[in-house]
Amino acid sequence: MRTWSSAAYELLGGTAGRPDEPDGPLAQLEHHIGGPLPAAVREWFRYGGADRAAALGDDLLTRTRDLTGPDVDRFLAAGHLLLGTDSQRCCRWVVTISPGDDDPPVYLVDPDDQACATLTRYADSFSAYTFSCVWDATLWRNDPLTGFDHPRPPDVVGRLAERLTVLPTTYGWAMNQSCDAVYRFGGEAEVALAVVGDTAVWSAIHAPSPALRRRLADVVGIPGDGQVPHRRRST
Repeated sequence: MRTWSSAAYELLGGTAGRPDEPDGPLAQLEHHIGGPLPAAVREWFRYGGADRAAALGDDLLTRTRDLTGPDVDRFLAAGHLLLGTDSQRCCRWVVTISPGDDDPPVYLVDPDDQACATLTRYADSFSAYTFSCVWDATLWRNDPLTGFDHPRPPDVVGRLAERLTVLPTTYGWAMNQSCDAVYRFGGEAEVALAVVGDTAVWSAIHAPSPALRRRLADVVGIPGDGQVPHRRRST
């Protein structure tokens, strides 16, 4: 079996789980819409990725059992599947149910926009969305060093890319506020940087040693009084 969200499953502790029952919520949804979901989306719900991701963070993510619920149903007429709602109900994530692209983009919509007229791209592919969703929750559970509303060094993305592995970038929403983009990096440390123009609205670093954490904080521009530990901030 091809695992579209293999990177997300690895973060969740292993491979895909047991498949949904043949007459379960996924099958009922696909009967209702008259065909299968895009391959990456179908796999995520069929093999339990959605349920495992929903248990990690604060956002209200659609689980397999929710596929036949009224919240999901309200978006189907607009050709989209509801993937989740921000914990503060500031936005929602949706993906197309149309055939054609096996790993389609994920979009943001306004919280009450069931017609999906306010679509803006969040992730370039569904697999990038699932990875970012799980990776972000894991990062914040690790009590990273954080900085808020500090200047963004002009060369920060390039400097981080030289040292760390470039991970999927998302757009438009940064955990608790609007943004231009959230840049992610992994490898010897995990770094996330949410930016608006020349400002990092927040940045977070998890590293195996205080010395490496401080070196990366200097690259990112976190002031010397950066906070650690720091749980998810509410506005």
